[in-house]
Amino acid sequence: MASESTPQSIPLPLASPLSIPVLGLGVFQSTKTHSSVLSALSSGYRHLDTAQIYYNEAATGAAVTEFLAKTPSVSRSDIFICSKLWEVDLTLPGMPPDFESMAHPNPNGGGSWKTTVARLGFTSYTKEGAIDGFNRSLAAMGSGIDYIDLYLIHNPRPGPTARLQAWLGLQEIVKSGKAKSIGVSNWSKHHIEELIANKEVDITPAVNQIEFHPWCQHKALVEYCQQKGIVVVAYSPLTQGTRLKDPVILDIAGKYGKTAAQVVLRWCLQRGVVIIPKSDKEERIKENSQLWGWELAEEDMDRITALDEGISGKLGEWDPDAWE
Repeated sequence: MASESTPQSIPLPLASPLSIPVLGLGVFQSTKTHSSVLSALSSGYRHLDTAQIYYNEAATGAAVTEFLAKTPSVSRSDIFICSKLWEVDLTLPGMPPDFESMAHPNPNGGGSWKTTVARLGFTSYTKEGAIDGFNRSLAAMGSGIDYIDLYLIHNPRPGPTARLQAWLGLQEIVKSGKAKSIGVSNWSKHHIEELIANKEVDITPAVNQIEFHPWCQHKALVEYCQQKGIVVVAYSPLTQGTRLKDPVILDIAGKYGKTAAQVVLRWCLQRGVVIIPKSDKEERIKENSQLWGWELAEEDMDRITALDEGISGKLGEWDPDAWE
């Protein structure tokens, strides 16, 4: 078997020593956010991924602050926090109070949040809107968090002009020191190329966070990002558990004495992709971190890579190439 060679973190393409831990906890919309973050930090995780649209930035920040207070051997600079700008200010009147209300609006409640967007537009995707949006994220995390390591534009949907203006706002945030780095999520190659070709853009995205797993590999996009020094971060690397009984994965898991989840996550790491698996179960959080001290042989990597179904293998709504 190949010798251990996977790093614990990957440098970000900025003029700073900042690196992103290759394993993080995806903090999704859960009532267990606080306990999940504490479990992850106690298990050695040093990368947390949240977002405005998950409505859990406050719980994430509170958990980090609590952990740091009771763990003097760990400092704020040891923990890498990522959050994301949603396309509209979620604090506006008429916006839903939580993720569940957004995902499943009350048909008798006067329409969905999209009614507000239709009336007001994508309020966060302007220069000032992006700055204000970042400041809301930082404030939500509480007084114990005075900067965010990585801040992303969550999706490309509002179009090229809006994306550019939001990016120009986030550049100002980096220059202020309140964000250490900035990036994008669900963006295609042409979105990134269009952005960095603009003469007003002087910071290249540090990260592109996309759905990535053996069944949806976005090979051309990943290759492009890695050639440009843009770190690829995989959300839903475990397919929300829907594909973990694949016979190829189970066969390889048996060969190594590992779980199917560990095999898939290890494959991602050996592809040079950062992973942020989601879980609110302490035992699963620990299991997902047991990825070092062993490697998948080249033939097993190839077997997993051959599972790719292209965009038809995606789970979520975000096809990066579907947007202008």
